[in-house]
Amino acid sequence: MAEETFLRLKMSKKAARPQAPRYGIAEWFGKDITKMSAADRKQYASLCANQQKPDTSHQAPICPFLSTLIPGARCNKTGGVCSIRKFSDAGNGVGAPVKGDHVVTVCPSRFLQRVSEDRSLFEWISEKMLDVRKPTIIKETPFLRKITDANREPDIEADMEEESKEEGKKAGRIDWILVKPDSLSNSELEWCAVETQALYFSGGNMNSEFEAYAVQPSSVLFPAGKRRPDYRSSGPKRLAPQLDVKVPVLRTWGKKVVVVIDRYFFENMNTLADAYPKAKGEQEKRDNAEIVWFVVSYDENLNLKADTIVYTNLESSRVALNATEPLSKADFTAALKAVIANPGKGNKVFKT
Repeated sequence: MAEETFLRLKMSKKAARPQAPRYGIAEWFGKDITKMSAADRKQYASLCANQQKPDTSHQAPICPFLSTLIPGARCNKTGGVCSIRKFSDAGNGVGAPVKGDHVVTVCPSRFLQRVSEDRSLFEWISEKMLDVRKPTIIKETPFLRKITDANREPDIEADMEEESKEEGKKAGRIDWILVKPDSLSNSELEWCAVETQALYFSGGNMNSEFEAYAVQPSSVLFPAGKRRPDYRSSGPKRLAPQLDVKVPVLRTWGKKVVVVIDRYFFENMNTLADAYPKAKGEQEKRDNAEIVWFVVSYDENLNLKADTIVYTNLESSRVALNATEPLSKADFTAALKAVIANPGKGNKVFKT
């Protein structure tokens, strides 16, 4: 009898053990989910269910970030999740943000929040890259053209207008171009290209979270799905090929490429070496750089902050983005032997 009671207690303690932290919604349609009302959470959950139907984009709330440039611009991201973060299991289905853990940007429009009370992201970049506070900003400019265009008289301006309407052609576009206004009357425009790189995530999609909040919106919930930020899909597979295409061309044009990332992305890269450690001041670093990385971070209230600038070149950026290194021969051999000896790897190891 005592043994049975002991086993029951042991099982109940095991069942009550908190689950490992999971990534869930940090900001939903521009709002910190921990500060939203239950009514707002329920409304957004309902909206996300309706987004599966056609012609519902007009129902999306105004994006507080994109609307800083385009007044009245509505959220154009299905599901409206701006960023994600880790939540710990606080019991009874409730989630609590993990203190000190990075908020992860999953929508590129999220970067358009001001980085200080008196300075936007583009003003920060323009001050450093163009020596002017207020740049002219151009969104989604085509960079590549089909080879067949050589067989006809190109109307590049029309191509730019048409291309900017099409989603999904990001590899062939420059996200943003900042132009120094005073140079518009010159034969040579002064400008820099800006690429904003958010992170994808892998694992459970957000539908499970939307469904959970539709039923129980009164508190912040422990995430229903297991997911994680997918650095490799966002960095080596996505951003690196874009830089390989764009940087060599812009380098011959005498133009710089700026890449905007958040702190989580930055810390998942290999060390991004300053390619010009002996340069005297930022001006000399900028003059010699091919790529300039602008890193932002989040404060406790989920406001963006200007964090770090790294002036570097394409090769250093490639190495940093790869974020891998070969195993030693000894480690590889030991791992290989362990796989061969493991009887559970019958679907992977074939002996003849």
